[in-house]
Order: sequence, then C-alpha cells, then structure tokens
Amino acid sequence: MKRAGRFLIVALVALSAAPALAAPSILLYDNSAHNLNSRAALDSLSLSYTVATSGTFNTLLGGSSWDLVIMECPSSTPSDWTPFVDYVNGGGRAIMSFWDLDDSGYGDAALPDAFDVSVSSSISSAQDVYAWETGHPVFNTPNVLGDLTNWQSDYWSDNGDRLNAINGAEALAGFTASATAGEAAIVLGNDGRTIYNGFLFDDLVDYEIIANEVNCVLNGTPAVPAPGAILLGSFGAGLVGWFRRRRTL
Repeated sequence: MKRAGRFLIVALVALSAAPALAAPSILLYDNSAHNLNSRAALDSLSLSYTVATSGTFNTLLGGSSWDLVIMECPSSTPSDWTPFVDYVNGGGRAIMSFWDLDDSGYGDAALPDAFDVSVSSSISSAQDVYAWETGHPVFNTPNVLGDLTNWQSDYWSDNGDRLNAINGAEALAGFTASATAGEAAIVLGNDGRTIYNGFLFDDLVDYEIIANEVNCVLNGTPAVPAPGAILLGSFGAGLVGWFRRRRTL
C-alpha cells in the first residue's frame, strides 16, 4: 500500500505539472451588416477574439501572432490584401466568406490560390448549399448539421462564388445535391488549415456552420500522441477507475 501510495503521489504531481493549454488567439474581420454570426459562433465555443475593421485589420494582423483569422466580408475589404495572403501562404489558419473572390474590383488575384480554390462563376442571390461529405466534422462537430437551406432576406447583389477545389483541396459541400465540378461551396484547403466559403456568412440565419468550421480548423486531425503521453493518459484513466473502486469499497 505504501509503494502504491508513493506511485500515486508521483503521478498526480506529474499531471499537475503539465502546462495548461493556452487559449487560441483569433482575429475576426467583421464587416457583417445584417447579423453577428461569426461573433455568435465564437461565443458559442467560449472563444475570445479581437475584432478588426477595414481600417485596423492589417495593423492588427501584423501586430500579433494569430492562431486563426476569420474574414467575413459581405460588403467591404481591408485596404490591402497582401498581408493576409502572405499570412495564409506562410502557414496561417484562416476561414473566409467573401462576395468578390472573382476579383471584379474588390478582391485580389492571389486570394483564390492561397485558399486552394478557383472561381467558376459568381452568384447573385443566396443559394442552397448541400453537404457532399456528410460524415466530415464540419457537419457534425460540435453541431450536427444537414444541408444549408435557411437564409436571410437577400440584401446583396453579389452573394459569393461557385468554386473548384484545386491543389489537392477537398470540396466538402456545394451548390448542387451531389459533387459537381465548378459547384463547390465549402472547400477545405492547405491540409486542413483553411476553409473557403462560396456563400456569405451574412446570408445565414444562424451561426452553427461557422462554429463547426472554427472547430475543424483549430483542432484539425488529432495527432497520434507520443508513447509517454499514451502511458500517462492510460495511467490517468486508471486513476479514475482506482478512485471509483476505492469509493465503492
């Protein structure tokens, strides 16, 4: 019993000495004119964030190290896209919704390739979006979702773009019921670091798909833990069982 007690104390000290996980630093470009869906999504996940506007975005982007940048752009843009393109191409995690990816005057020619997409055509009204990869976490974690068919009134003359996934990216959803070239609506790119949405977050009635995208990009594919971590985790689980057995004696 004494040896078991010393082993238990050593294990508890090791667990308590493990560093606490830092909260992710999130920059939100929020130019939503009709709802606060991105903010509601982050609030639902209990994540803090810094809000940027067209006048402050590039200063904030370059002034800190960000774990995730969310671009909600239904009607305006940063003064210069280059810092954001450089952030994505440099390995940054990003989620974007933008009305003008086809670069008819407000976009940037480098944006599509940074997100591993190309534009097939523009859309001028909110379009239903169908899940092509129904088992993907984007449609299941933390919110279980189906097709996106519930939209706000149409406030905009340009509502996004039909897309192709390029450079090995994955089209998770589209504007057609089944996977079709040139009809992608949600594209997971850059080995899971980025999600581009061909529709406007401002057109959504609720925030749940945004929350799922944030969860997906921040968490990614779970890494295989090191053998020591497996041992410690297994021992921790064993401790829980040990305490439960002791309480039932």
